[in-house]
Amino acid sequence: NQPSEIIALTPEVDFFLHVSHPAPTLVIIGGVHIAVALVALADTLGFCTILIDPRKGFGNAQRFPLADTILTTWPEQALKEIRLTRTTAVAALTHDPKLDDPALITALGSPAFYIGALGSRNTQEQRRQRLHNAGMSMAQLDRIRGPIGLNLGGRKPEEIALAIMAEIVREFHREK
Repeated sequence: NQPSEIIALTPEVDFFLHVSHPAPTLVIIGGVHIAVALVALADTLGFCTILIDPRKGFGNAQRFPLADTILTTWPEQALKEIRLTRTTAVAALTHDPKLDDPALITALGSPAFYIGALGSRNTQEQRRQRLHNAGMSMAQLDRIRGPIGLNLGGRKPEEIALAIMAEIVREFHREK
């Protein structure tokens, strides 16, 4: 956020100007166990959170009481309804190509500042090949952060969520 300023336009009148930017948004694909911790951390850090999962058992308010929005539609459809901007991060967490791949394709066509996907290096290579076969360029595929998150060495869902948020926050501040 920009600091507030007092601007003197004339000797008789002072104006107070406060520049306010909307909160960055984190869109999470998949209401998996890592997403529970990720929503909580993102909320703590002031991000608006949107969870997308067509499986009502995974994407619901009982499981995600801190999520700002929960959409129980297919990710490709939901992402077309959401306005992905340069203050949006997208994290695909399901490991399911029928959910993650269409979401990643849609996100790659947006100005989102961060696009990440859960999975090992082998999973990432298989995903890149599928997405390349679907028409994505190598330059587009290079935008996907995967394995997702900074390598903090953790294995617990909360530790993985911390690694993801650390990478997202780093990239958000690089964009400024």
